[in-house]
Amino acid sequence: MDSQHRHELKTNELAESLSHLPKLLKDNAITIIGILLIGTALITWPMLNKMSRQKDRAEQTTITQSIQMLDRDVYAVLQAPADDALAQTEALNTLLVNADELLGSVSDIDNPNLAAMAQIKAAQAIRTELHLRKEVDADMLERQIQKAEDVYRKAFEVAETPTIKAMAQFGLALCSEELGQNDQAAALYQQIVENESYKPTVLPTQAQKRLDTLADNSEVFKFAAVPVVIEEPVEVKEGIEATPVEVTNPADELTAEEAEETTEPQVKKR
Repeated sequence: MDSQHRHELKTNELAESLSHLPKLLKDNAITIIGILLIGTALITWPMLNKMSRQKDRAEQTTITQSIQMLDRDVYAVLQAPADDALAQTEALNTLLVNADELLGSVSDIDNPNLAAMAQIKAAQAIRTELHLRKEVDADMLERQIQKAEDVYRKAFEVAETPTIKAMAQFGLALCSEELGQNDQAAALYQQIVENESYKPTVLPTQAQKRLDTLADNSEVFKFAAVPVVIEEPVEVKEGIEATPVEVTNPADELTAEEAEETTEPQVKKR
């Protein structure tokens, strides 16, 4: 068989195979698609995983820097001159602006625990600003604490780890306490103390301390009534002078014998 004849046979076999290809693809479509998807996943998964890790690291770096900035803002408020009201106001406003910017970046964070931590730190900054401000009226206090309370609640809903959830719930209790809602604060502290998933954290101990402080502050002390003695005024009759009381020295009232006994003996000279 010459080479030309062999070439014609191979060509005919290929043509016959291609004629059966549509039917073959149709009968094994699901299997073929599955194989293609698995192959694609094996190729792209390492790349996506690497990109995800890089994004997580970038988010963590950004949030860490934002939290450090809030700490610097608090320090700037504390270092502002006490007699410079303008400098103190600017430092306080900067603290609030950076807290709001941190809250604005939460929507871009994919890691739920990282997002919850950012919200907790922003809420802490909002409450800290109130404590550092010299004059706070009732409306401002209620408005800012309610804002912090909303942020803590969102963090509690988003967080997945017990530690971050406990931190958010502890912040909610502090907000209730600062608004004078001691019963609600006590209930939240008690939930933290009794939650078994929080036991490995330090939050139950801190909650118990706050709970004890609330109990001490709410205790009412009753003092025994002291009887009031009303002295009747002494009536002084006209024409009668009060006789002065003579104060005598106790030594003057000693008898002669007692005087001798108390006198120190004298040593005679030879």
